[in-house]
Amino acid sequence: MIIPFKKEGLYASSLRVNSEEKLVIAVMGQDILLHASQDSVPRLAIAAEDADILKFFCVNRVHLGQWWGSDCEVWELMPEASGCDGFVAVELRTLLAQSADAEFSLASRAMQLVDWHKKHQFCGQCGASNRVSETEHALVCEPCAIRQYPRISPCVIVAVVSGDRCLFARHPNWPENRYSTLAGFIEAGESAEQALHREVFEEVGIEIQNIRYVGSQAWPYPGQLMLGYIAEAKSENIKIDGVEIAEARWFKYDQLPSLVAPTTIMAGRLIQQFVDESKAVYG
Repeated sequence: MIIPFKKEGLYASSLRVNSEEKLVIAVMGQDILLHASQDSVPRLAIAAEDADILKFFCVNRVHLGQWWGSDCEVWELMPEASGCDGFVAVELRTLLAQSADAEFSLASRAMQLVDWHKKHQFCGQCGASNRVSETEHALVCEPCAIRQYPRISPCVIVAVVSGDRCLFARHPNWPENRYSTLAGFIEAGESAEQALHREVFEEVGIEIQNIRYVGSQAWPYPGQLMLGYIAEAKSENIKIDGVEIAEARWFKYDQLPSLVAPTTIMAGRLIQQFVDESKAVYG
C-alpha cells in the first residue's frame, strides 16, 4: 500500500510508512526532553538510536504520523528520565513560545495524544479497557463497539479593535502587566461566529461587527483548536465580568502592554496583524 504524506513538517497519519529513519518525541509530564548533542542545537525530534536510553523510562508509546517523511512516535516517560545524559527538559509553554509553526504543531500533537491515551484508558459506557486501534488513531471498546478519537475542543480567540486601538484583557491569575486578547470555548450548537459575539459580550460587555478570520492553531492545554479572528467593536464602553476578566483596557498600536504573547502563538499573531494593519493606515 502506498501512503501519501508530506515531506515537509508534520503529517498526522495514523499509519506508518516504515521509513528507514525513526524519530521520537520525548514527553515527561508537562516537559519535553530535547536531545542536546555537543555539535548542534537541542532537537525536538530525536533519532531512534539517540533515544534508545530513554526506553528504560518509557511507560507508553503512541504513533504520531510522519515528521519530514520519517515515522515518528511520542514516548511518555517517567520523571527519572530527566537524569539521562545528553537531554535537556523544557517546559511545554516555553518550547511553544520559541518554536516555528511546524515544530509547534509537532509538540502540540505529541502532548495531546499522550493526554488522550492517559485519560481514555477505559470505556465511558461500560468501564471495560480500551485497546489501541491498528488502523487509525482511535481507542476501541470491543464489548460496546465504541471508538474514542482524540478530543479536540474548538475555541475562538479574537483581537477586538477600534480604529488604532486594540482591546487587551487580564485574567485574575495573571501578573499586573500581562494582557492578551479575548478567547473562549465554542459551546454545543454554536457556530464560531456566535461564540465570538457571546464571549466578547459576556467578558467585556462589547458588541462586535465585521469579523475577519485570520487562522487556526493547535493549543495543547489539553486539546484546543484555536480559531483566530479580528473584529471591530461597536463601542468602546468596557464592562468586565469580574470573573474571567480582572481588567480590560484599550491600547494604541504603538503603546502596547509590556507583556504580550509572542507571534508564535495565535494571540501574538493576531496582535501583530493588528499592529501591521494600523501602521499601514495611521503611520
